[in-house]
Amino acid sequence: MSEAAALEAHGVSRVYRLPRRSPFEPGAVRTAVDDVDLVVPVGARLGIVGESGSGKSTLVRLLTGLEAPSSGTVTSLGRPVSATASTRSMRWFRATTGIVFQDPYASLDPRMRVGAIVAEPLRALGVEGDHRTLVREALARVDLPADTVDRFPHEFSGGQRQRIAIARAVVHSPSILVGDEPMSALDVVVRARVIDLLGSLADDLGLTLVLVSHDIGVVQRLCDSVAVMAAGRIVERGPVSLLDAPTSPITKALVAAAPTLPD
Repeated sequence: MSEAAALEAHGVSRVYRLPRRSPFEPGAVRTAVDDVDLVVPVGARLGIVGESGSGKSTLVRLLTGLEAPSSGTVTSLGRPVSATASTRSMRWFRATTGIVFQDPYASLDPRMRVGAIVAEPLRALGVEGDHRTLVREALARVDLPADTVDRFPHEFSGGQRQRIAIARAVVHSPSILVGDEPMSALDVVVRARVIDLLGSLADDLGLTLVLVSHDIGVVQRLCDSVAVMAAGRIVERGPVSLLDAPTSPITKALVAAAPTLPD
């Protein structure tokens, strides 16, 4: 019997109803994700790329149970992922998954000390034991000192804040790490350091990695496979080497626009 995939989507679509401009007009809809099939094997490093508005971030929200698909199914390790299920019934999925969001300024509560921020998954999952020790270990993994726990987010740079967000995503020892444009708010030099950090964490912790990015260079550096999205659909997929010789005009345009990352 084959091993269940870390994440799997079958026929997944997400349609949003738009506000009606007049009571005499029919309501319009916008299809953000359109009949997508996707399999992420355990241990894979998948990059999902596309221009802004291509549907890649919405797809990740569907894969991680943050939104429910309008149609289709999402599973993780053979079990259904549901945005409409109770928090308790989805606890198994939250325990196996960590998420890093796009904006390190918005994703951290400015009123909380870093120690409490990083410990959020531990409290939500009811993890027993010494949370302070687990938090310090997670911060050490992202090269932040122990006294970080007593400080507030505004005391750190953008790159350091994203390291704090990454520490929060891995503090509960997940097997799957999902990043939704986690480098887009960072400058080029800091971005390269965070890329290296994510690669090291994936190696050290044996993570399955799903990374959303509009930046081809980030995916080439971190991932072993790639899916290219446009207009809510996957238009090209395969090993990350396909970015060296893309066939889709959309992929060619993304490759041509990619900035050069420092070594």
